[in-house]
Amino acid sequence: MITFELSRRLKACLEFLSGLDAIADIGTDHALLPCYGILNGKIKKAVAADVGAGPLQMAKTTVDKHGLQGKIDIRLGSGLSVLSPDEVEGVVIAGMGGKLIRSIIGAHLEVARSCHRLVLQSNVDAPLIREILPDWGFSIVDEALILEDGKFYEIIVAEPDANALPYSEEAILFGPVLLENQSDPAFKAYWEVALEKQQLILDRLPKGHPKFETVQKRHGQIREVLGKC
Repeated sequence: MITFELSRRLKACLEFLSGLDAIADIGTDHALLPCYGILNGKIKKAVAADVGAGPLQMAKTTVDKHGLQGKIDIRLGSGLSVLSPDEVEGVVIAGMGGKLIRSIIGAHLEVARSCHRLVLQSNVDAPLIREILPDWGFSIVDEALILEDGKFYEIIVAEPDANALPYSEEAILFGPVLLENQSDPAFKAYWEVALEKQQLILDRLPKGHPKFETVQKRHGQIREVLGKC
């Protein structure tokens, strides 16, 4: 029996993993996503990994509580180092910054490339992930913007692609798939907030400041895209 609810962002991540038998949740914390996924028939088995002993103990408690010891393997370790190539079909890395997610994948590309799908939910700096994926042989096949408790979360879904092409500057910033769904209210709301932040920065920066032109350019890009919504 399911005795907990999954957050909207983690539910969205789990939906992108549907159809895969074995997945790994990197930075699993309480192991809520793999437990919920198996209990709901979304996945069949999982590796729940975390770099911290404390979070991993909480993960073990969740797994034991739901009697999933035979279906979820709990591992202590950093990033994808806990996996062997071809061991799982999908990997989810959620709740981290884009810079950290990028470093986790880049440190073990052989493992990442052996997966059918990567689900990457960044709290900040999603463009850092988008710009490097083609260089690593991945294409973005889906994306989502999730609003939860007043905060927006970007989810990037990537799959191996030997013919992956670099993304445009606009696609890196806004997301190639998200740009195709600009009518989504979440997309407009997210970038309206971002535009306000850029304007505040511009108002405070003197024109001679080294960051002024960069911020001004970003402000213009956001305003242009919002004009098409």
